Formats: sequence, structure tokens, C-alpha cells
Amino acid sequence: MRKHKMESLMRLKTGFDALMGYLRRLAQVPLFKERYETSLSDRILSTINDAILVTNQDLKIVEINPAFTQVTGYAREEILGRTPSLLSSGRHDKEFYDNMWHSINESGQWKGTIWNRKKNGDIYPEWLSISTLVDSVGKTTHYLATFSDLTHQKSSQNQTHLLAYYDSLTGLPNRVLFKDRLNLSLSQARRDMKTVALFFLDLDNFKSINDSLGHAIGDQVLQGVASRLSNSLRESDTVARLSGDEFCVILSGITSQSHAIDMAKKILDCFKHPIMVGQRELYVGTSIGISLYPEHGKDAEILLRHADSAMYQAKETDNKRYHIYNASLTSQRERKVKLENDLCEALQENQLKLAFHPQIDLSTGRITTIETLVRWQHHNNGEIPPSQFIPLADETGLILQLGNWILDSACRQMAEWRKNADLDIRIALNVSEQQLCSGRFPDRVARALQKSGLPSEALELEISESVLAKDCEEITKSLYMIKELGVQIAIDDFGIGFSSLCNIMHLSINKLKIDRSLIADLPNNNCDNQLVMAIVNLAHNLYLTVCAGGIETREQFQLLKRLGCDQAQGHLFSEPINADKMAAILQSDTEKHGHIELLQISNTES
Repeated sequence: MRKHKMESLMRLKTGFDALMGYLRRLAQVPLFKERYETSLSDRILSTINDAILVTNQDLKIVEINPAFTQVTGYAREEILGRTPSLLSSGRHDKEFYDNMWHSINESGQWKGTIWNRKKNGDIYPEWLSISTLVDSVGKTTHYLATFSDLTHQKSSQNQTHLLAYYDSLTGLPNRVLFKDRLNLSLSQARRDMKTVALFFLDLDNFKSINDSLGHAIGDQVLQGVASRLSNSLRESDTVARLSGDEFCVILSGITSQSHAIDMAKKILDCFKHPIMVGQRELYVGTSIGISLYPEHGKDAEILLRHADSAMYQAKETDNKRYHIYNASLTSQRERKVKLENDLCEALQENQLKLAFHPQIDLSTGRITTIETLVRWQHHNNGEIPPSQFIPLADETGLILQLGNWILDSACRQMAEWRKNADLDIRIALNVSEQQLCSGRFPDRVARALQKSGLPSEALELEISESVLAKDCEEITKSLYMIKELGVQIAIDDFGIGFSSLCNIMHLSINKLKIDRSLIADLPNNNCDNQLVMAIVNLAHNLYLTVCAGGIETREQFQLLKRLGCDQAQGHLFSEPINADKMAAILQSDTEKHGHIELLQISNTES
């Protein structure tokens, strides 16, 4: 197809040159000069299906044909006297055009695929051929460009080539072209003994926007980001979209590290203002990892890997959102990747275990609820703290798979306990923001209840106060659907976030769990005493149960009981324990009419 197209273009050029020569010869005959010069030229141009553009040696447009207007939308009177740069899409950098003009000046022609912009703003691909027109002494007088719109020629090899090198959503170079550009920049830097900076960008908050508002909105955000990045860079720089919300920038020919830092700050500044999508103002930030040639590596793969590592470090830095690579990041990133792989393996091979932490009714000593916690005994590294692998699971998206496993296992375990003993207690488990935003979580809860046979009222889901405070339609929708199932909802870590009382009331929350940080200094910290008392009163006024976490001393227990707190949880009563020990306590608890021995001692002393 491409060969056929090129042959057609060559025949077109040959025919056009012959006709132009014929016209020039006719122009020397007075009889024809006045009568046919204009009319014949117009008829020839109007019969050619491909768009034609003619400029003088100063690149001012002097002639077009009707096909040009059909393709671009520009009328003849709008375009004459302008330059072809009016059609530029902005998708090609200075190097692209330098190479094009080098070919035209050396060989007199250039052919290839290019992105241009129509009058209405649409960007489209075209197959373009440019040739020089010379006078009798060989001096260039005009440039002739012929082109055709490739938008609808999906079977064209040229179109396939175009799609292989450019991202279809944003129009930026894709990963393949990015690597070509990076290798070229490194080659030039080696020759000229210059520095190249590589930026790896990952958007902050994009996943939340994509999950809650939908992929159509997410796509428009990505297009807005691409536009801002392109506008903030020099023509000699390259910005590419690698995948998802990951972008890379190549800064060629810089002279110092401070130059790269200045550019990183400039990029960060362009994210300070919201991106408008319809009537929505959406804020999207970014984290930037920076690696430098030759300081941090001498080939593309190493520099990309090091910039990626630096980007993750930037995400963990509070005071700035960019980070320059250093050697220690490699080992940190490698450990993190290995831990992620090990966690995938642990989920697949059922290496994770559940631990159980009871919540106690302060007035009766009965176990009311058992909170489910997850434990990971690594085959080589021993026990991995949840503080390490839970954030990793949340960051990598494994939290959905992990959360589903906890949900199924907890429901199954509680159903078994209730079957073996006459128990009126609930099983509780934490739910992440990603689970609530997935859009499928209510159905997942319903399926877990049905599969295990656990009554819905025996399940309690704990939502952190920070998640409830988010203005997210998908979270609210999921919580409403979960409530309709009859499942209980508790607000975890209450007292340190900014949750709305309206949300608590409208969502029919059942329980507030006071954060352990407000309990730690009881009863010695009068400020915390007053805060806890206020939370207890607030909960009771809203007809909610209130539970205090982190109880470690009898003094804390006694004060909370005087303040009217309903439930408590902490090491004073029990540490998190495995299923067998929990079953033994439940059996003993049943035989003793629902009392835990340690709590009986506390009751006696109070």
C-alpha cells in the first residue's frame, strides 16, 4: 500500500511538473497568455484529489488547490500570505523539523508521515511530500507540498507506522519512540560531552479520579496533563507518555544539575492550577524522579530505572515533589519490588493468616465484636509487620486482592464459630478506599456473606475517618449499598480526621471507634479526657455505639467506664491472637455466661 501511495505521489509530481512547464511555454505565446494562463491553472489544480500547497522561497503561501480547503478547512483568502507553521500540531519537536529541512536542502525533497492541525483544531495524520521548484539556473523559487489525510485509511501501512510511535490518546511519543529519542540524545551527549536529564513522572490522585469519575473523565485529564507538559518544555525537549498516568521527559544539552531542578520546579508549577473537565475543576499533582547522564548511568535502561526509583522516593518526601537519584535508592527499590513479588506469591499460596482482636462491652464484660487483622509470616524474613506490607499493597493495587481474601476468610471463620457455639457477636474488618471506589465492593460483600452463610448483621466494616471525609460519590454510593445489605459500619480512628457529621448521620453509621492516640495519655491528660468525653456524648446523642481502642491500663478502663464509653479494645483484655486461641476464649466465654476473666478482675477493682 505504501509503495503504491509513493508511486502515485511521484506520478502526481511528474505530471504536475510537466503541466507547469507546459503552462510556462504557453505563457510565452501571446495568443494563449491572457486567455488560458489563469483558467487552465485553476482547472488543473481543481482536478487533483490530493491537497496542494505552494510557497515562495520565504515560505509564504502563494497558492493552494480546492482539496487543500477540503482537508484543512482553510479557504484560499485565509491562507495566502501565511506560513505552513499555521498548520503545526505541536506534536513534533525542533529536531523533527531540523531533519526534515536538512533532507529538503540536501536532496530537494522530503516524504513522510506528519501530524498537522485543521482550522477547527482537530489534529490529524497526513502523508506529506515536499519538493523544491527551481529556476533555469537552479535557484530555488518555490516549495511544492502535496499531502493527503490518513485519518480514514486504517489499512495504510503509514497509519500503522504512525500509531506504533505515538500515543493515540495524547498524541505524545509513546514508549517506543521515547526510547529512540533517548538513545539519540545520549549519542549526541557523548559526542558533545553534554548532560542529559531524564524525568520520570507519576500523577498523584489520578487513580482516585479515574475510579470515581470514570475513564472518560480520566482520559480528558491525561490530555490536559499532556498539553501542560508540552507547553512547559523547550522545543528541543521530549515529553512522552509511557503508560497509564506515567510520563517521561528528556532534557537534552543541559549544563548542570541545577538546570534540571529548575525545570522540575517549572513542571510542578504547571500542576498548581486545576484542570477543567466540563464544569469540574480537578486537581492533579505529580511526583518527579530525576536521573542524569552520565552521572547516574550511561544507557537508556539504567537511566530509566534510576529515574523510576527516584520518583518513588519523591512520593515519600513531604517537602518537595521531585527527587534526584542516588545509589542507595537502587537497593531500596529492589527490596520493595521483591517484597511486592513475595506478597503476590503469599496471596497465591495462602501464606497469610488472620489474627483476631476482641472488643469488650464495658458494662458486662462480654465480647461484642472481633476485629480481624492480617499477619504475614515470610518464609525467609520471618514476620513482616502490617505497617510494611499493607501500604505496599495499597500502592500497587494488591489491596483489592488482599481485601477480598480477608473478607472471605473472616466471614467463613465467624460463620464456623457461630455454628459451633451460641454466639451473638460480630466479625469486623477494615476496608480500604480502593475497595470502596472499585464500584464492585457491595456485590463482593454480598457474595462473601452468601458463600459463608454468615448473617449480614454479623459483619461490621470499619472505614477510616480520613476515607469517610473524602468527597467521593463512589464511596458514598458503596456505603449506601452496603447498609442496604444489613451490614454494620464503624468509623475507625475517630477523632483525628475531619469527617462530616452530616455523612455520619446520612450514612447511618453504627459505631465510632476512638483513635488510640486519644486514649494513650488517659487519665493524666485533661485535654484528652475532655475530647474523649465529648466524643462519647456526641456518639450517644447520635444514637451510636462508641468504642475506645488501645486500652492498656486499668486506670484507662475505669475512666472510660465512668465516661459512659460502650466498648473497649486493647492489650488489657487481649492481644491479637490466632483462630485456635480465639475459639478457646469464645468457648470459655460462653461457659462463663459471656465474661472474660481479666475484665472480671478489673470490674472487681473498680
